[in-house]
Amino acid sequence: MTKQRQHAYTTETEEPNPAPETSYAERSRTMLSLNQVGVLSTNSNKCEGFPFGSTMPYALDDAGRPLFLISTMAMHTKNLQADPRASLFVTVAEAQSDPLGAGRMTLIGTAEPVPTDDLAEARAAYLARHENAKYYVDFADFSFLAS
Repeated sequence: MTKQRQHAYTTETEEPNPAPETSYAERSRTMLSLNQVGVLSTNSNKCEGFPFGSTMPYALDDAGRPLFLISTMAMHTKNLQADPRASLFVTVAEAQSDPLGAGRMTLIGTAEPVPTDDLAEARAAYLARHENAKYYVDFADFSFLAS
């Protein structure tokens, strides 16, 4: 008689891992903190009803929310001014070799201007992750958004 095939997760492990699994929320926070760039998708103003994706550097505020430094000249900024709903897609580095097998996540929310009282903290957090932004962070057409 042949032995019935089992899925990998139904077999007993020789050495069970006593450490508890991390929650999806913790995994998401970790993935966000380990990356610096994602794809920001907005609702297109020019092509109504269609998404518009942009490669977007980001930093995290003290609560772990994404911070974006955007220019008023950018199409995604114009889209967000008309409709602040957006998503941020982030993958792990291993996605280059196996994109469907690697960790990935999509955050959805609204992108809104960082309050004036929080601008100094947002600026410091962003520049800590994106040093080259020091060349344009103070240009008049750039501002910070948080999601």
